[in-house]
Amino acid sequence: MKLRINHSSIRIRIGKQDVQELKEHGSVRNELLFPGREKLVYQLEIGESFHASLDTNCLIVTIPKDESDAWLNAEKLAIETKLGRNEGDELILLIEKDLHDL
Repeated sequence: MKLRINHSSIRIRIGKQDVQELKEHGSVRNELLFPGREKLVYQLEIGESFHASLDTNCLIVTIPKDESDAWLNAEKLAIETKLGRNEGDELILLIEKDLHDL
């Protein structure tokens, strides 16, 4: 699973193994380890609605079950949505299947 973060977007790209894990377990996660034992955990999970949250060192992106079922079991490559923020702008979520790993 690859993570790309920009000013107003989160992009997650998952490979074949990640697709299978998401189908079987409802979530897939990865960790980026830093010197000094600190880490950033990022997780993609299936839930009730689109959501993104940050708790301490963990970024969690949630996609709704109906969207994930249609996406995981089809040739559709990406899911994109926009989440409103308090500042009036939007956070863009883009979740993609990695073409090079399928």
